[in-house]
Amino acid sequence: MYEYLTGRLEHTATGEVVIDIGGVGYRLTVSGATLSRLPVLGEQLTLYTWYVVRDERPLLFGFGSREERALFERLCAVSKVGPSTALALLSAMSPAALAAAIDGGDVAGLSRVKGIGKRTAERLCVELRDRLGPQPSLPGAVRDPSAAVIAALMALGFQRKAAASAASNALEKATKDTPLDELVKLALQRTGSKPKATSRQG
Repeated sequence: MYEYLTGRLEHTATGEVVIDIGGVGYRLTVSGATLSRLPVLGEQLTLYTWYVVRDERPLLFGFGSREERALFERLCAVSKVGPSTALALLSAMSPAALAAAIDGGDVAGLSRVKGIGKRTAERLCVELRDRLGPQPSLPGAVRDPSAAVIAALMALGFQRKAAASAASNALEKATKDTPLDELVKLALQRTGSKPKATSRQG
Protein backbone atom coordinates (compact mmCIF):
# COMPACT_ATOMS: atom_id res chain seq x y z
CA MET A 1 0.00 0.00 0.00
CA TYR A 2 2.80 2.41 0.97
CA GLU A 3 6.35 2.08 -0.37
CA TYR A 4 7.86 4.70 1.92
CA LEU A 5 6.93 7.77 3.94
CA THR A 6 8.94 10.97 4.13
CA GLY A 7 8.07 13.61 6.67
CA ARG A 8 8.99 15.40 9.89
CA LEU A 9 9.81 13.30 12.94
CA GLU A 10 7.15 14.33 15.43
CA HIS A 11 7.42 11.79 18.26
CA THR A 12 9.39 8.74 19.37
CA ALA A 13 8.71 6.07 21.98
CA THR A 14 9.87 2.55 22.65
CA GLY A 15 9.36 0.71 19.39
CA GLU A 16 7.42 3.40 17.54
CA VAL A 17 7.63 6.77 15.83
CA VAL A 18 5.18 9.35 14.53
CA ILE A 19 5.91 11.11 11.24
CA ASP A 20 4.04 14.28 10.33
CA ILE A 21 3.26 14.53 6.62
CA GLY A 22 1.24 17.55 5.64
CA GLY A 23 -0.40 17.80 9.03
CA VAL A 24 -1.26 14.08 9.24
CA GLY A 25 0.57 11.98 11.82
CA TYR A 26 1.53 8.44 10.78
CA ARG A 27 2.43 6.07 13.60
CA LEU A 28 4.89 3.35 12.63
CA THR A 29 6.31 0.44 14.60
CA VAL A 30 10.09 0.21 14.18
CA SER A 31 13.00 -1.99 15.22
CA GLY A 32 15.47 -0.92 17.86
CA ALA A 33 18.18 -0.50 15.22
CA THR A 34 16.05 1.90 13.20
CA LEU A 35 14.97 3.72 16.36
CA SER A 36 18.59 4.33 17.32
CA ARG A 37 19.36 5.97 13.97
CA LEU A 38 16.52 8.50 13.89
CA PRO A 39 17.27 12.18 13.41
CA VAL A 40 16.37 14.68 16.10
CA LEU A 41 12.74 15.66 16.53
CA GLY A 42 11.58 18.08 13.88
CA GLU A 43 13.95 16.86 11.18
CA GLN A 44 12.96 15.05 7.98
CA LEU A 45 13.33 11.32 7.56
CA THR A 46 12.26 8.53 5.25
CA LEU A 47 11.06 5.12 6.42
CA TYR A 48 10.29 2.20 4.11
CA THR A 49 6.96 0.71 5.07
CA TRP A 50 5.11 -2.57 5.44
CA TYR A 51 1.35 -2.52 5.99
CA VAL A 52 -0.81 -5.32 7.34
CA VAL A 53 -4.25 -5.71 8.93
CA ARG A 54 -4.37 -8.07 11.90
CA ASP A 55 -7.61 -8.82 13.76
CA GLU A 56 -9.22 -5.91 11.88
CA ARG A 57 -6.51 -3.59 13.18
CA PRO A 58 -4.25 -1.84 10.63
CA LEU A 59 -0.54 -1.92 11.47
CA LEU A 60 2.16 0.10 9.78
CA PHE A 61 5.82 -0.86 10.19
CA GLY A 62 8.75 1.35 9.28
CA PHE A 63 12.31 0.42 8.35
CA GLY A 64 15.49 2.41 7.91
CA SER A 65 16.32 0.71 4.61
CA ARG A 66 14.76 -1.46 1.93
CA GLU A 67 17.15 -4.23 2.95
CA GLU A 68 15.90 -4.25 6.54
CA ARG A 69 12.32 -4.40 5.27
CA ALA A 70 13.18 -7.24 2.89
CA LEU A 71 14.70 -9.21 5.76
CA PHE A 72 11.57 -8.56 7.84
CA GLU A 73 9.42 -9.89 5.00
CA ARG A 74 11.55 -13.03 4.69
CA LEU A 75 11.19 -13.65 8.42
CA CYS A 76 7.41 -13.17 8.26
CA ALA A 77 7.21 -15.77 5.48
CA VAL A 78 8.36 -18.48 7.91
CA SER A 79 5.55 -20.39 9.58
CA LYS A 80 4.77 -19.25 13.15
CA VAL A 81 6.73 -16.01 12.71
CA GLY A 82 4.41 -13.00 12.70
CA PRO A 83 5.27 -9.30 12.35
CA SER A 84 5.81 -8.76 16.08
CA THR A 85 8.16 -11.73 16.34
CA ALA A 86 10.04 -10.71 13.20
CA LEU A 87 10.51 -7.22 14.63
CA ALA A 88 11.72 -8.71 17.92
CA LEU A 89 14.37 -10.64 16.00
CA LEU A 90 15.48 -7.45 14.23
CA SER A 91 15.62 -5.61 17.55
CA ALA A 92 17.55 -8.34 19.35
CA MET A 93 20.23 -8.65 16.65
CA SER A 94 21.62 -6.59 13.82
CA PRO A 95 20.67 -7.86 10.34
CA ALA A 96 24.17 -9.26 9.84
CA ALA A 97 24.18 -11.02 13.23
CA LEU A 98 20.69 -12.41 12.63
CA ALA A 99 21.65 -13.79 9.21
CA ALA A 100 24.79 -15.32 10.73
CA ALA A 101 22.74 -16.96 13.51
CA ILE A 102 20.34 -18.45 10.99
CA ASP A 103 23.07 -19.61 8.59
CA GLY A 104 25.03 -21.06 11.51
CA GLY A 105 22.03 -22.93 12.92
CA ASP A 106 22.24 -21.08 16.24
CA VAL A 107 18.95 -22.44 17.59
CA ALA A 108 19.85 -21.61 21.19
CA GLY A 109 20.63 -17.99 20.36
CA LEU A 110 17.50 -17.52 18.28
CA SER A 111 15.37 -19.16 20.99
CA ARG A 112 16.35 -16.46 23.47
CA VAL A 113 14.29 -13.93 21.52
CA LYS A 114 10.81 -13.32 22.91
CA GLY A 115 8.20 -15.29 20.97
CA ILE A 116 10.71 -17.75 19.49
CA GLY A 117 10.64 -21.34 20.75
CA LYS A 118 13.03 -24.10 19.81
CA ARG A 119 10.90 -25.48 16.99
CA THR A 120 10.39 -22.05 15.47
CA ALA A 121 14.12 -21.33 15.72
CA GLU A 122 14.83 -24.63 13.97
CA ARG A 123 12.29 -23.73 11.29
CA LEU A 124 14.01 -20.40 10.71
CA CYS A 125 17.33 -22.14 10.21
CA VAL A 126 15.90 -24.79 7.88
CA GLU A 127 13.85 -22.43 5.71
CA LEU A 128 16.22 -19.47 5.52
CA ARG A 129 19.71 -20.95 5.82
CA ASP A 130 21.94 -19.82 2.92
CA ARG A 131 19.07 -17.77 1.48
CA LEU A 132 19.52 -14.40 3.16
CA GLY A 133 22.84 -13.39 1.65
CA PRO A 134 25.10 -10.63 2.98
CA GLN A 135 23.22 -8.11 5.10
CA PRO A 136 24.41 -4.50 4.84
CA SER A 137 24.52 -2.22 7.82
CA LEU A 138 21.62 0.15 8.26
CA PRO A 139 22.25 3.61 6.81
CA GLY A 140 23.09 6.53 9.04
CA ALA A 141 25.02 6.86 12.25
CA VAL A 142 23.76 5.49 15.54
CA ARG A 143 22.47 8.56 17.37
CA ASP A 144 20.90 6.83 20.35
CA PRO A 145 22.67 3.57 21.28
CA SER A 146 20.68 3.40 24.51
CA ALA A 147 17.43 3.03 22.55
CA ALA A 148 18.88 0.17 20.53
CA VAL A 149 20.19 -1.68 23.59
CA ILE A 150 16.92 -1.24 25.48
CA ALA A 151 14.94 -2.50 22.49
CA ALA A 152 17.25 -5.50 22.14
CA LEU A 153 16.93 -6.44 25.81
CA MET A 154 13.16 -6.05 25.71
CA ALA A 155 13.11 -8.32 22.65
CA LEU A 156 14.96 -10.86 24.79
CA GLY A 157 12.25 -10.68 27.44
CA PHE A 158 13.48 -8.03 29.88
CA GLN A 159 11.03 -5.53 31.27
CA ARG A 160 11.68 -1.91 30.27
CA LYS A 161 12.99 -0.79 33.69
CA ALA A 162 15.53 -3.61 33.90
CA ALA A 163 16.51 -3.11 30.25
CA ALA A 164 17.07 0.62 30.77
CA SER A 165 19.23 -0.01 33.85
CA ALA A 166 21.34 -2.64 32.08
CA ALA A 167 21.75 -0.40 29.03
CA SER A 168 22.89 2.49 31.21
CA ASN A 169 25.46 0.30 32.97
CA ALA A 170 26.78 -1.02 29.65
CA LEU A 171 27.13 2.42 28.10
CA GLU A 172 29.09 3.67 31.12
CA LYS A 173 31.74 1.01 30.45
CA ALA A 174 31.71 1.22 26.64
CA THR A 175 33.41 3.59 24.21
CA LYS A 176 31.72 5.57 21.47
CA ASP A 177 33.04 3.06 18.94
CA THR A 178 31.63 -0.06 20.63
CA PRO A 179 29.34 -1.86 18.13
CA LEU A 180 25.70 -2.31 19.09
CA ASP A 181 25.96 -6.09 19.21
CA GLU A 182 28.82 -5.77 21.70
CA LEU A 183 26.84 -3.25 23.74
CA VAL A 184 24.00 -5.74 24.05
CA LYS A 185 26.40 -8.47 25.15
CA LEU A 186 27.93 -6.12 27.69
CA ALA A 187 24.49 -5.19 29.01
CA LEU A 188 23.60 -8.86 29.40
CA GLN A 189 26.84 -9.50 31.28
CA ARG A 190 26.31 -6.59 33.64
CA THR A 191 22.76 -7.36 34.68
CA GLY A 192 22.21 -9.89 37.41
CA SER A 193 18.55 -10.32 36.49
CA LYS A 194 17.05 -12.68 33.95
CA PRO A 195 14.33 -11.99 31.44
CA LYS A 196 10.83 -12.37 32.77
CA ALA A 197 9.27 -15.60 31.61
CA THR A 198 7.12 -15.14 28.52
CA SER A 199 4.98 -17.42 26.45
CA ARG A 200 6.85 -18.87 23.50
CA GLN A 201 5.78 -20.12 20.14
CA GLY A 202 7.06 -23.20 18.40
